[in-house]
Amino acid sequence: MKYLSILIVFSICLFSCEEQDELEKANQFYNSGEYKKAIQAYNEHLEMKPSHEIAIYNRGRAYEETGQYEKALKDFQKVIEINPRNIGAYLSYGKQYYREKDYENAAFQFEKAYKLNTNSSKSATLLARAFHKSGKVEEAMEYYNIAINTDRENAEAFFYRGALKLHLSQSGACNDIQMAKNIGYEGADDFYNQYCN
Repeated sequence: MKYLSILIVFSICLFSCEEQDELEKANQFYNSGEYKKAIQAYNEHLEMKPSHEIAIYNRGRAYEETGQYEKALKDFQKVIEINPRNIGAYLSYGKQYYREKDYENAAFQFEKAYKLNTNSSKSATLLARAFHKSGKVEEAMEYYNIAINTDRENAEAFFYRGALKLHLSQSGACNDIQMAKNIGYEGADDFYNQYCN
């Protein structure tokens, strides 16, 4: 009986270690940009653990990187079913809509993420961008302000708030673009030279 117990514990540990190794391998492929290999490794891991939230989410991200957006969307939906508080899944889901220029649904998903963590400058920025693109300028300005107040290094929020201020002929536009430029936002330098010099 004693040996049977040891054998069972050993088997569980071996199986658990094997699952962990498979997940780590998949994550390494993902981090090195080998997305097709990552998908294959996530699939192998998910055969053993079909409801593993992190593996499903990461596989969705890998699908996204390879342009398989429908499969990515299904994975993000599944993650939300498993854990309705997974902020990353809502953001990724929203980005899918944003990519398709469906800014209303993108905003809907980004707002869900933001409500789960009102200290997330990233969620506030994405929500502002979706509002901005759908022409809801007051809402966009509100969430750019929130994003910047939450994170003074959020170059993207500074840049797009500045662009929106320019569009609305509001003061402080070039200060925002300058801030984005100082933080190192790509394209801010050219934009500043074109509109603020």
